Amino acid sequence: MVVELKGQPPAYSVNASTLFLGLMDGGSNARILLDLAAANEIELHAEPSDWNGLLWLISTALKETGGAYSGEDYASLRNNLPVTFH
Repeated sequence: MVVELKGQPPAYSVNASTLFLGLMDGGSNARILLDLAAANEIELHAEPSDWNGLLWLISTALKETGGAYSGEDYASLRNNLPVTFH
């Protein structure tokens, strides 16, 4: 969904899988969305449940490789993602 208001960048809704793909695959369209949002060219919005889904996807991927993130790592990720969760 795209919402355009005069004087503001277009806003797009994203889900957990799009965010995960954008974080993990630097050549994907999802990564382009994250990069555009970081440059304030667009706005990305997601539901709180998408944050929970992203956490699950990341922790599952890390478990398969034997890695782990701390709570501080996840908090930093959420604060630095160019996505508004609401």
